[in-house]
Amino acid sequence: MSLVVIALSIKRSKEKAFEETIKYFGINGRNDKSDAFHHCFWSAILAQELGYHNALQFTNAHESDPRNPSEEKAMDLHNNSIGLSIGRNGGNNNYLSGRCMATLLNGQLKVINK
Repeated sequence: MSLVVIALSIKRSKEKAFEETIKYFGINGRNDKSDAFHHCFWSAILAQELGYHNALQFTNAHESDPRNPSEEKAMDLHNNSIGLSIGRNGGNNNYLSGRCMATLLNGQLKVINK
């Protein structure tokens, strides 16, 4: 898979995750339920489009900034992991979104600001 294909997939998936988060929550917050959903859904799309291992490498690198507070990093990595597992199993974006919302509603996603 070329770097151009990967970069375009990351850009498209980020935009889709942003739109879907706004649709459900009206905001794309930080450390709240909308943020947890956003990370889950974005990671699910990436796993679907890039494959689990490529998506895992990218999402881990994305959280590796040393200025990222440890509690936020832990939250994001956890929610990314759930999303990667969801995306690994396939499905269209509506299915992935629904699975991420279900995991949020049943308390499986981490949230700092409730």
